[in-house]
Amino acid sequence: MSLYGSWQTASIAINEATSDAVDLGRDYEYLQVILPALTSGTVKVTVCDTSGGTYQDLGSSITTATTTGAYSTVFKLGGWQFIKIVTSVNQGAARSIKVRGMRA
Repeated sequence: MSLYGSWQTASIAINEATSDAVDLGRDYEYLQVILPALTSGTVKVTVCDTSGGTYQDLGSSITTATTTGAYSTVFKLGGWQFIKIVTSVNQGAARSIKVRGMRA
């Protein structure tokens, strides 16, 4: 079995700050994230034990610049399966953020 899950898209609608829920398919230790250009602010991951439940913040956020694009990072997910990507400001356009789980 691969150490990596399939790439999925966490979509943030225009004038929104939170992506739709992403089911990674199983619990993973790490979350790989590829960010497109974003409206300047911070980015964080929220997690939940079910797709439709109440999401909570996961660890520290990262800071991105207004024109940042093709920026990749890894969050320590700690065994969560359901995630959302959240920005600190509403986005000026729809955003597609690539995510996938990774096992240690």
